[in-house]
Amino acid sequence: MNLLQQPYILLLVFIVGIVSQFFRSLPKDIHKKINKFILFLPLPALVLSKIPFLEITHEVVFPIASAWIIFFGSAIFTYIFCRIYNYDKKTMACMILCCGLGNTSFVGYPFLKYFYGEESIKYAIFVDQPGSFLILSTFGILVATYFSAADFSAKSIVIRLLKFPPFVVFIIALFIPKDFIQGTTFDILDFIGKVMIPLAIFSLGLQFKLSLKVVPWKKLLAGTFYKLLLAPFIIYVLFYFILHKSGELYTISILECAMPSMITSSLLAAEYDLDSELANAMPTFGILFAIPTLLFWRWIL
Repeated sequence: MNLLQQPYILLLVFIVGIVSQFFRSLPKDIHKKINKFILFLPLPALVLSKIPFLEITHEVVFPIASAWIIFFGSAIFTYIFCRIYNYDKKTMACMILCCGLGNTSFVGYPFLKYFYGEESIKYAIFVDQPGSFLILSTFGILVATYFSAADFSAKSIVIRLLKFPPFVVFIIALFIPKDFIQGTTFDILDFIGKVMIPLAIFSLGLQFKLSLKVVPWKKLLAGTFYKLLLAPFIIYVLFYFILHKSGELYTISILECAMPSMITSSLLAAEYDLDSELANAMPTFGILFAIPTLLFWRWIL
């Protein structure tokens, strides 16, 4: 694992972010500038270093499909929840992004390596790349754009999408031969992409509220319930009881669906002003809540 993505380094970065809240010399709302930088440089670099290399075969359809099922399932769950409690469209969009996209790499890879060894990553990467990451680059950006637009016309949505670098780079990456992203070019893009997680963790630290009274507990608990328990349960029932599938491929897929919220999806929600308090709480508290729930799913499987 890259040094910048070691758990103890990221924990230290998160703590530094919390402490930095008390430095009056820092610019106001600096986290917004960091979030914008992440979405405009490291994320596009990550897209260019990953998308051209995707190769999808018939045996990995199931792990890929599991991520997409969870995302669209989150839309249904969120719609029902927000209608019951009369939450606005921005909260709905934030919950769709944070509940539907999991932290399948930063949290997922180390967890799976610890329990199942290095070989497990060959399955996990399909939930992560053509699953979570591809959804973020397409429907994730579309949801954020659609729900944040004052004008819901198709023209305004398209314009906002074309002004968002990760989406434009994603479209370009679909047509770039992987031979073009080799050697030094790949190394540079890969390095820039790896800076994303530490910066995101630092931004979360800057936004973390030490007072638990300001945490939107009802929305947070509903979101983490779906992401950590209901979502993997849906895939578990689908694989084991409906399709009668078993084996490491399916076990890894279920566990990846049980990971906490993707940090980048929360940054996307915050960038588009989609319930920023919930966007900050979901990945931070989600990682803490995920420790016992992941152990629970490991025991079940």
